[in-house]
Amino acid sequence: MRASRLNQRGAGGIGCLFMIALAAAGIYAGLELGLPELRHRSFEDRLNESYAFFQHQQPKYIRDRIVQIASEFHIDLTPEMVKVQIQDDRLTIDIAYEKVADLKFQKKVLQYRVHRSGPY
Repeated sequence: MRASRLNQRGAGGIGCLFMIALAAAGIYAGLELGLPELRHRSFEDRLNESYAFFQHQQPKYIRDRIVQIASEFHIDLTPEMVKVQIQDDRLTIDIAYEKVADLKFQKKVLQYRVHRSGPY
């Protein structure tokens, strides 16, 4: 004989919906926080690859090229955010920028810095 289901409340369905909503919120937050981090790491890798090419270039060219590379990774840089200094046969690049992650219930400011220094 089949057991009667009349005495069940349906709480399992609500719990399942809650877990699905919680998982979706976790995925959304992970994308909002993780994608900028991934883009920053990829940007840093590209700068490391390009650093040797920057040697013996003019600061304006280096600055413009870094802004162009950043745009490839959907990073909004302006030339003012990129500090290029050539002193005593040494090239120093400093970059600082922020990305605002919108988590719907809270906005989080992610700060990134890149510093490279080497022979010019």
